[in-house]
Amino acid sequence: MATERRKKSSKLGKMIKSSWLGREYERRMPETVANPRTEAQQAHRTAFGEVSKLSAAMREAHEVGLHWKAIRERLNTPSVFKKLNKDCYGPDGIIYSRVRMSYGTVSEVKITAVEVNEQGNVHVEFHDHYVTDKNKKDTFWLFVFCPDLREGHFARPVERTVGVINAKIPDEWQGHELHLYAFMKNVKGQTSATMYLGLF
Repeated sequence: MATERRKKSSKLGKMIKSSWLGREYERRMPETVANPRTEAQQAHRTAFGEVSKLSAAMREAHEVGLHWKAIRERLNTPSVFKKLNKDCYGPDGIIYSRVRMSYGTVSEVKITAVEVNEQGNVHVEFHDHYVTDKNKKDTFWLFVFCPDLREGHFARPVERTVGVINAKIPDEWQGHELHLYAFMKNVKGQTSATMYLGLF
């Protein structure tokens, strides 16, 4: 009969008993668990916590933009988002120009105009000189994010050949800082890298 190689353990009071390769071991549970609070570790925990909050606030966007990558990596999109954005937190907080809510190789477009007026209307113009039959059904997705309220809003996506997209932001967002992001998505669900359109 083959020797049992699996490690087994059990706990009784403050003692832990275990066996390995047929040998019995016994040890006392530690009185305290090491949890150093160095400056670097505290900074890492703060950054991870802030990126986790951002992931929750931007979930509507990354569920679309990172869906394909999440499937390939056998993860959920929040996990992929946190992995991609671990370096977007700086001394002054989230660096929104670094945030990535999509990932992929679908070709991007050239942004030619971006406008957000006082009435809360967002207007973006773009063009692509390399539209082919293969990619002309790609869609342009625009996501507007309000950090103060931790809310985001998708415009209705348009096809690559349309060249313009519009969105109306909620009235309660007016007067707040807004960040605009975009990405392309093909008919298979694959996406482009994130295009950051700026701060307004």
